[in-house]
Amino acid sequence: MKERKRYMEHSGLKGATHLEISTYYTKGGTNYFSGNPVPRGYYLSVKPVTKAGGTISYDLFSGQKMLMFETTRFTTKQFERAVAMAVDYEEKLITAVITDNQAA
Repeated sequence: MKERKRYMEHSGLKGATHLEISTYYTKGGTNYFSGNPVPRGYYLSVKPVTKAGGTISYDLFSGQKMLMFETTRFTTKQFERAVAMAVDYEEKLITAVITDNQAA
């Protein structure tokens, strides 16, 4: 799986110190928890994480992801397109994750 990750420090998240912003390709398949099909393609994901002492931890099922576009296979050119497209969608996903995970 090809992936580009970056971390953004953010205070005010419950149980987290950073947001992990990831653009990646997945072959898709079946989601074993829901039984629903997962399309093959390029995704953008944002999730709250805690970075401490060289380790990164997160809660399962936290954060959000979105399919940017479907494809039949991985190519470097399409991955670069996905990374460029992610900039347009990041702010929306970041805002949604912060809203869902604000400290009380």
